[in-house]
Amino acid sequence: MAGKIAIKRLSVSDCRLFGDIFQRSGGSGQKGINLNGDVMTGQLYPNLSATAALNDNRIPLPISIFGPASKGANELTRKIVKSPSSKNWRLNGEIIPGPATDPTRYNDIRPGDLAVMAFNGETSPIEMNLIIISQASTADTHLHTALTALFGNKSMVAVKPAKIAELAIGAYVPETHPIYIAAADPEMDAAIEDAAQGGIEGVRKLLANKGGKKLSGSDFAKAKAEAEQTGQDGEGLVKGYLATQVSTGYLASYTWTSSENPVSPFDFDTLTVSGERTLIDAKATRGAFKNVIHFSLAEIIEASGPVPYRIYRVYELNDDGGKLRISDEIRPLADQLKAIHEKHMPSGIRVDGFSVATSTLNWGEEKYVMWPEEDETV
Repeated sequence: MAGKIAIKRLSVSDCRLFGDIFQRSGGSGQKGINLNGDVMTGQLYPNLSATAALNDNRIPLPISIFGPASKGANELTRKIVKSPSSKNWRLNGEIIPGPATDPTRYNDIRPGDLAVMAFNGETSPIEMNLIIISQASTADTHLHTALTALFGNKSMVAVKPAKIAELAIGAYVPETHPIYIAAADPEMDAAIEDAAQGGIEGVRKLLANKGGKKLSGSDFAKAKAEAEQTGQDGEGLVKGYLATQVSTGYLASYTWTSSENPVSPFDFDTLTVSGERTLIDAKATRGAFKNVIHFSLAEIIEASGPVPYRIYRVYELNDDGGKLRISDEIRPLADQLKAIHEKHMPSGIRVDGFSVATSTLNWGEEKYVMWPEEDETV
């Protein structure tokens, strides 16, 4: 979860935020990194001014500084400020010395180096990872060249995490480099989604902590909320698809059962024109088709019953729609899992759910389903 990303090309005055450089400049002048208003409030945080006004135009900010030369975290707290007469914001506060274990760490920062700022926080920044990319460091050279191409005549730009990943991979930057903290990582996103739904594999991947990425409590709470919203959105997309099936005469009717009963072990109950009934469970992800599917024990018990039960797998879900594949009837798998649970669990032990790889099931062809222009009722 890379958050909101901006990159600043450091100016002479920006560099003076760092202790040795400030002292070499005579100990006078601005000591802060300018944060362009057209990026901070124009793109990343439109309501930042209103939020800051509640705190005397100062926003305290825990910061983890990485680099230059791919160095690890130096943690401290500074603030983002804005004076009434300025259109820009500034990362400000006390000058930043090198850590006690590496006091000369920031001595060679110079104008033209890049500050990659990965902010966390939805309506205003609540923390930031600051990654210094140096022109002079052999660990940063190719990455610096790749990122510099984003600027044109600008001094600060907003960048999508996917673009950071693309440029870092294209510059052959090792995965241990801290730039990947700011990069989109589908594997990590899938792990967070899986862990938020109780999946053990997701937890294991997060504990392995590839690339040194940190997951805060707020990140995890957000992931759980997003997983729930994705599930609801997936059901909404399937509902639109089923409405189309009714309008074209393939289905006689459908009932969106889980919208009326949130503990229902299936989402939809459908009836074909020939009178065949099928239960449907929508399983949605904003990631790839291969992401793990989670079943509750109640769903498995229902799927082992007499009414055919299919999975509608919604994936790569976005604002336009999503991809859909429909499983074969899953009773054989449900029967197997139900039997194992009933015969092999010790007395007093109950497994509440199962994580299932998509490769375990047989699937129909991929369809692309767009959101309906208006809500349809049946």
